[in-house]
Amino acid sequence: MAAMQSGPEPKQPQLWCGPLPEWTVEQLPPLVSADELAWGKSLPCRRQLVFLKTRALVRQQLGHWLGCEALSVPLHAPPAGYPDLPAGWGRVSWSHSGQQLLLGWSPHCLGVDLEPADRLVRGEALWLRLCPGEPPPARLAEGVLQRWVALEAVIKRRRSSVAVELGQWSFLLDQSRALHRDRQQDVDVVVQRHWLQGRSWWVAWSGGEMPAVVSDEAG
Repeated sequence: MAAMQSGPEPKQPQLWCGPLPEWTVEQLPPLVSADELAWGKSLPCRRQLVFLKTRALVRQQLGHWLGCEALSVPLHAPPAGYPDLPAGWGRVSWSHSGQQLLLGWSPHCLGVDLEPADRLVRGEALWLRLCPGEPPPARLAEGVLQRWVALEAVIKRRRSSVAVELGQWSFLLDQSRALHRDRQQDVDVVVQRHWLQGRSWWVAWSGGEMPAVVSDEAG
């Protein structure tokens, strides 16, 4: 399969958000790869449906961005693994929250995350784990959610895990930065609040300048 053809200018990063479509299991086989179908069949029924819907929707959106058929996108995204595209096709990252999907693409490494702004959290306990030794903000729940999506975006960009990264970063969100406490590594991360599909969400992007969020009400 040929690599993505580049134009005279590098393709710009993309960010899209929308609900998972109301597809049934019977409708999904033509929309996903043979590997994805096999992986899906190994999952519990409820998780299988979300897994296959996600891959089908990601393929549709990537095909739109990259100018090819959805099934021609050389996406490798097994369960519980980071999604991959071959060299020349860029990088992809996504995040679920309920039936909502946030999808990002960039020529470079990136990570994205999404959480509803009204999500109930154990603010004090989570703050102590997220930001040990830092004074909590006055609006604790909001501060926790902002830093949680920032952490998840950084983790995905680094292809790491919560177990490794939790409590290791200081988030300077007014500067769109995260600073590693021990290694003094500086990573960009942007957190914004968006109104999407009738609800307020925290959206995080790590991977250079954050593109505008395109929202598809129809999914």
